[in-house]
Amino acid sequence: MRVTSIVIGLALAAGAPAAHQTSRPADPLEELFARGRTAQAAMSSLSASFTETTVSSLLVKPVVAKGTVIAAINPLRVVMRYTSPEPRTVWIDDRTLAVSSPGRKALDEVGIADMQRRVQKHFASASLADLRSSFDLSLSADPAVPGADLLEMVPKRRQIKEGLERLRLWIDRERLLMVRLQMDFPGGDSKRIDFTDMRINVPIDDQTFARPRAGRGGLE
Repeated sequence: MRVTSIVIGLALAAGAPAAHQTSRPADPLEELFARGRTAQAAMSSLSASFTETTVSSLLVKPVVAKGTVIAAINPLRVVMRYTSPEPRTVWIDDRTLAVSSPGRKALDEVGIADMQRRVQKHFASASLADLRSSFDLSLSADPAVPGADLLEMVPKRRQIKEGLERLRLWIDRERLLMVRLQMDFPGGDSKRIDFTDMRINVPIDDQTFARPRAGRGGLE
């Protein structure tokens, strides 16, 4: 849950990953990253609906969950509100991941500062050269997702391979927004998230990412 939520949040916030543009783009990946940098600079917030499909050897059949997500870019703050198969809410910032679930009298909170720094280093803040040193990258059109390019990232480094076998991002060619994400894990498990109704620079205020307070009878 922690890695999944952090990667989702960063990928949403980044759209197409930003790269440090030092020369005229010479290949499709360089062009994508250069355009992504410009699009990212103009984005302050984003909202979307999502469908999350989890495949696991521990499950008889895939679990499909639905909900909404809203993200602020700088500083990064994300709230994911699941509506099915059961309601729960996930809050993410640069230090903490918190989950509110039915029947729980308190939030489940974990510190994620170190993990956030690692994900930032290997994904969101990495230059194209940095990414190529850590991943085998390929970019192609996917007929199954019209209007989007598929960026596949296969880890080269052992410490990344231990937790992630492959990351795939489907990026809308016009808006440079991620419309689908899939993480394939060692052992055959996977998680795919499809995004719809995406809107950028939506209004946010102090209450957008507010967490419930604990009262005598539980969360309120």
